[in-house]
Amino acid sequence: MDGSLAALFALVAAADLVFGARGCGLDGCDALETTRARTALQYGEVLYQGERQGGELYLQQMLPRRFGGLEPVLGLSISADGDTWVGAGLQWTGALPHDSFVQLSLLPGFHAQTDGPDLGHMIEFRSSIGVGYAFDNGARLSLQFDHRSNAELSDPNPGLETFGLRVALPL
Repeated sequence: MDGSLAALFALVAAADLVFGARGCGLDGCDALETTRARTALQYGEVLYQGERQGGELYLQQMLPRRFGGLEPVLGLSISADGDTWVGAGLQWTGALPHDSFVQLSLLPGFHAQTDGPDLGHMIEFRSSIGVGYAFDNGARLSLQFDHRSNAELSDPNPGLETFGLRVALPL
């Protein structure tokens, strides 16, 4: 997988900031607003070079600020091999019919390898796409796909994919 998810995130985020209902518009920006913080826990299956590597727990904290359609996010994941990734970035959420949503994110971070695959660099970018359902109480349930790679900071740049189920609860 290449940087397609990261490029999609950048395109959608920029379009939302300029043209979106919550966005900044062409005349300037005053779109910073306070929102509800959420904590999310995701369990996913990790794939490396198409081979299953085991499970991963991924904890996310969505901070109580939003700038247009973007919200800051902190993330921490630990794989069954003991590899750890920690990062911070932005997430965009778009509404779909019937209380469903689509989500894109991009979080640069640090990867600490133990018994897992060699990803080529300690800096790894985690881009994701997901679809889910938003409940009336603010909770969200979604299916997520993400890709991690070092964005050609070094060679090799093999990448790692995760398919997961995420539950997000408002604080």
